[in-house]
Amino acid sequence: MPSWVFVICVTAALMLTAAAYAVAWMWPRRTPDGRSVAEIQQRVREERSEMDTAVWPVGYPHDAPDRPMGELEAQRTMQRHRSCRVGECPRKTVAWRTLVAAGRITPDSGRTY
Repeated sequence: MPSWVFVICVTAALMLTAAAYAVAWMWPRRTPDGRSVAEIQQRVREERSEMDTAVWPVGYPHDAPDRPMGELEAQRTMQRHRSCRVGECPRKTVAWRTLVAAGRITPDSGRTY
């Protein structure tokens, strides 16, 4: 048998062995207490959909405020909710509108808010 055939056979055997180990290493395993990641994710989705929002504290962080915001409160709200988007977060939307009305923010005319 020529040496290049031997090298190809050995390389193929090593690659198949490595592939088998990779599959075994990446194969989904169960957590020690018997729950898989998929089961945990499903449980979290169910818990979020079943949340009773009536028991949240007044002024929950992303709910619209019950009273008009002052400029200082609107500025602080914009800082606290900087990762939120105007229009998606009711509290940030109220703060945005307050600052626009006060002339503290000038909306970009090329965007729709």
